[in-house]
Amino acid sequence: MKSPILILIALFLMVDAFWSARLDLALAIENKSRVISPYWQSDSGSYTFIAVSHSSLSTIASQVGMVINAIQNDLTAFGTAVTFTISAGSTERIFIVRTNSTVNSTSISSAQFIVGTTNFKHGHLRIEPVATNPTTAFGTGRRDITMLNFWGAVVIETNTTGFAMEFIGDMQDSAATPSMADSAPVAGVN
Repeated sequence: MKSPILILIALFLMVDAFWSARLDLALAIENKSRVISPYWQSDSGSYTFIAVSHSSLSTIASQVGMVINAIQNDLTAFGTAVTFTISAGSTERIFIVRTNSTVNSTSISSAQFIVGTTNFKHGHLRIEPVATNPTTAFGTGRRDITMLNFWGAVVIETNTTGFAMEFIGDMQDSAATPSMADSAPVAGVN
């Protein structure tokens, strides 16, 4: 009888040790002032494309600064983060590519690039505001990146296909109702 109890206690301690380490990571990023995407990838046959659009709403400042980090699964950075300012009515393009890629700053000079190794890498994106308090009005609007539109895709180069990316915390953020009834749509601004 003591053996099953000891096994349960040991399992509980192992799960608790793993859970608490990962729980801190999940709670460290909130979407009231940041935007995240759970997946990107880059290797010899693929790259990630992201676009950020400023829709010129009256509540957004005419210029909004942001930092985009491509974080690998081992929680290290893939290349150097890009920092830029987007102006009202414009769209910025960002590519996450490997070194020696045909998609580069020479072939697309108007885009931003995060360049890393040639090996297969993947992870998540963390997009943070440059503003220290993005919800405070600055001039006629807020410098809030959650009011911008983000979209993107992981592109497979050999046949120019791929799949869309999800962005959590942006203007098109999805939200579910508490009851999750079939009659309730799952959509809306965050």
